[in-house]
Amino acid sequence: MTTPITILMSVYNGMPYVKYAIESILQQTFTDFRFLIFDDASTDGTSQLLAQYTLQDERIKIVTNDRRYGLGANLARGVAMAQTPWIARMDADDVAFPNRLELQLKYVRKHSYISVLGGYAIELNSQGQIVSERKVPTSHQQIKKLVWTCPFIHGTVLLNRESILKVGSYSKKLAKRQDYELWFRCAKANLKFANLPIPLIYYRFTDNTLQRNNWKVALTHVAIGWWGCWIIKASLFAYLAVTKQLIIALLPSSLRYVAYQWLKQFDPRQKCLDKNTVWISRKYQPEEQLQTQGKQFD
Repeated sequence: MTTPITILMSVYNGMPYVKYAIESILQQTFTDFRFLIFDDASTDGTSQLLAQYTLQDERIKIVTNDRRYGLGANLARGVAMAQTPWIARMDADDVAFPNRLELQLKYVRKHSYISVLGGYAIELNSQGQIVSERKVPTSHQQIKKLVWTCPFIHGTVLLNRESILKVGSYSKKLAKRQDYELWFRCAKANLKFANLPIPLIYYRFTDNTLQRNNWKVALTHVAIGWWGCWIIKASLFAYLAVTKQLIIALLPSSLRYVAYQWLKQFDPRQKCLDKNTVWISRKYQPEEQLQTQGKQFD
C-alpha cells in the first residue's frame, strides 16, 4: 500500500523548539508517513539534532543546504521531491496534536474533492503556556470569499500534491508569505478548500514573532495581497484591510502585540465562525509533555 502523506518541514536555527515539533510528528496516531526536513544551513546545533533523529527513525529524510535558500524555495523543492499523494506542512516551532494526521487523512478520504485542508490552532507563548485559540473559516465558500485574509494557518494545512503542482507550487522567490501567494493562485484555479473546526497544532506566537514580521515583510504581504485582490476581483474594502499588517509593523515594538490583539475583534474571519464550536486542547498539557519528550536531546 502506498504511503499517503509526506510531512514537509523547513528549519533554520530551530533550537530549542524544533525537537518538540519533530517529536509531535513521530508520536502521531497515524504512522504511515514520510518526514522530509530541509535544514536551511543552520548554525545553532539544529543540524546535529536532526542527524540524531535520522538514526532514530527511518521515516525521516534530511536535506542539508550548503547555504540559505529560504522557506519558499525549500517548500517548492519539497513538493517536487515528495512521492506521496498528500503533503502536510509543519513549522519547526509548532507542535502537532497527536491525531492531527489521522483526522485530516480521514476527512480528505471522505471528501476527495478537497485540495487544501487546514484547521484551528492553539496559541502558545514563549513559555509554552496556552494563550488563546486561533480560528479560521471552515467551508469552501467562506474560505474562498475571504482568501485575501489568509484564511489558513499554514502549519496546519494538508495539500493535495497533484493539485498544488498544477497551480505552480510554492514560489521559490518568496522567503516570506509564500503560503498567502499560493492561496490566491489556488482560488483562481478553483481548487476546493476546507478547514476542520478543531485545533490541529499548538502555534507558538510570541513577541519575537511580531519582531520577525518587520515592515519589509509587511510590505511584501501588502504587495501580494493587492495582487491577489486584483486577480480574484475582491472588493475595495479588501484592498484597504490588507494594509493592516503594514500598519502594525510600523508601530513601536512595545505597541505591536497590543495592536495585534485589539484588531482581532475586527477580523472578518471571526464573523463566519460557529459559536458553538468547542476546542479540545484542555486535556493536553503541551509543555509538560514536550519537556519530557525532548530531554534525551538536551
